[in-house]
Formats: sequence, C-alpha cells, structure tokens
Amino acid sequence: MMYADELTGYYKSRVMLVLWVGMPVLALILHAIGPDLRGQMSLTVFSMLIVTSVAGTVAAAMLSVGIIHEKSLGVYALFLVRPVKRRSILLGKFFAVFTCVAAACVITLLVGLVVDWALGIAPGSVQFVELAKSAATGFSAIAITSAAAILIGMLAPSVLVGVILVIYGANQLSVVGYLPLLLNLNPAWLYTIVIGGVLTVVLLAISVFVFNRKQF
Repeated sequence: MMYADELTGYYKSRVMLVLWVGMPVLALILHAIGPDLRGQMSLTVFSMLIVTSVAGTVAAAMLSVGIIHEKSLGVYALFLVRPVKRRSILLGKFFAVFTCVAAACVITLLVGLVVDWALGIAPGSVQFVELAKSAATGFSAIAITSAAAILIGMLAPSVLVGVILVIYGANQLSVVGYLPLLLNLNPAWLYTIVIGGVLTVVLLAISVFVFNRKQF
C-alpha cells in the first residue's frame, strides 16, 4: 500500500517527469556537441555513463529532502496513528524512488539504442552483454546511494545539511560497490551487485531502527 502511494506521488511529480525527459535529452545534447565523443563512443555507451553518474544523486536528493521536509511538517505523526508499520513507510519510499529513477535510466538507454540503431552503429551481442552488466552495477550504486539518503533524511536536521551529506557522503559511499572492479575480481559485476545488495540492506535496516526509536 505504501509503495503504491509513494509511487503514484513520485511519478506524477514534475521532478520525475523532467527526469524521464531530461536525461535522454541531456545525453543526446552532450553527445551531439562533443565531436570526440561521436567518433569514439556510441550514444548508448555515453548514455550509460550519464545515467550512472546523475541518477544516483537525483534519487538520493529526492529521498533525503522529502523525508526532512515531511519531518518538519509533522507528517509522520499522522502516518503512525494508522495501522501502518514504520518500516513500510521507509521501504515504500525507497522502492518507489528506485523504481522511478530506474525507469528514467532505462528510457535514456533505450533512446541511445534507438539512435545508434538508426545510425547503423548499434552495439553487437557481446557489447550488449557488457552494457547489461554495467547497467546492473549502476543500479546497484543507485540502490546504495538511495538507502544512504534515507538514513541521512532520518538524521539530518535541515534540508541544506541533508543535501550536503548526500553529495559528499552518500555519493562517496556508493563507490564501495565498485571495489571489485578496482581489485580486478572476477566476475566483478557479480561481486558489485552482491556488495551493493548487502550494503543497501544494512543501510535500510539502520534507517528503520532509527525511525522506530524516533518520537513524533
């Protein structure tokens, strides 16, 4: 129930609509104005770089700012008088934002694939598999960042502090998921997904613990 409510709210928001349209457009524009990029990197690959670097920050900012704002308005005091478990509120937010941001990433990648296909430079089967692995690791990093953002939203006293912690804390934490790539572990993408999943669960568990102890 909470997931459906949060998902409806997020996908109807202007921020999410801008994200779904803006990310593909941004990738197209940046790729078009860079002659070196056009010659060395397909739009699909470039789109992958864009979504993995931007989407996590956007998701984290939405989550942390939303939670801090709702705390200041006393929204949770109203939620908690209903027969809704506290963890359902946080998990609903996490999965709703992750779903919407993942949809934006998929849309951006599909636009890149369509354009590359029209130009006759679509990735082959081998390259497509590598792109799929990169996408999986990217989604893992987004999950880590989003989970960290929920904890930041629980603890940060203001929106400004929350945003700063997201940019300089949550984003840096997501790098942990890429350690298998840096250590040349094989298969690195699988280790990255496992680490991302474990770290995400741990961060969400801590957030739920903090939320359960808070008085509203």
